[in-house]
Amino acid sequence: MRDTSPDIDTRYRAMLLARSGEERLQMAASMHATARALVMASVREAEPDITPARLRQALFLRFYGHEYDDDARARILARLAMETGMVLPRRVPINWDDLEIALTWRSDDIKPFLDLRTGTVRHYELSAFGIDAEELGLTEDEADEGEAEGYLVRIEPIESSVEYGWMEEFIGSVTDARLRQRLSHALRGRRPFRRFKDALAASVAERERWFRFHDQRVREATRGWLAEHDIEPTTAPETRPT
Repeated sequence: MRDTSPDIDTRYRAMLLARSGEERLQMAASMHATARALVMASVREAEPDITPARLRQALFLRFYGHEYDDDARARILARLAMETGMVLPRRVPINWDDLEIALTWRSDDIKPFLDLRTGTVRHYELSAFGIDAEELGLTEDEADEGEAEGYLVRIEPIESSVEYGWMEEFIGSVTDARLRQRLSHALRGRRPFRRFKDALAASVAERERWFRFHDQRVREATRGWLAEHDIEPTTAPETRPT
């Protein structure tokens, strides 16, 4: 719908054409700047704590998003994020059980990686010891190439001090005074992890409760690891019995 009369429209067009090309360019730039300022104000009003990177993405979507298909739009948004120092979460179908095992497995010979293309855990063995590298999924060259190109993420195991803290936390929840004392004593000796499990063998109920407690802490640590590496899981972990 146009509410401008043809006469006024003709006079306005003639007035614009009477200006030089430079003047018309300056007018267009001024109008774009005004529109941009209005959109920025609208975005900030809806999201007061928006980051500079998110603001750039919002402006792009508002002005130009409709001109691109989904794939092109996603690539442009990712580039805008990288240029402003923000990393977009990578959406990956995680194999939760394999990732949790990798985060709690300690070995000087086997190095696990998360493959962002598939969500699976793949391994590279430093010294073969008779194990075929292909059975473990990666050769040394493949591991180096995957890390360099960014589709393999090295999985460092959870620090032993963290798991030690979990054991201390669990001991604080044990109601049996004698068992609690034996568990505390186990942590003060050599090989505390083995001694702790041996002490728990005296109580089947507490031993099972420890396994559930440990599984819960590992699940929380796995979520933290994914967030730390800007990975958004597209699959949910299996629900374990309580």
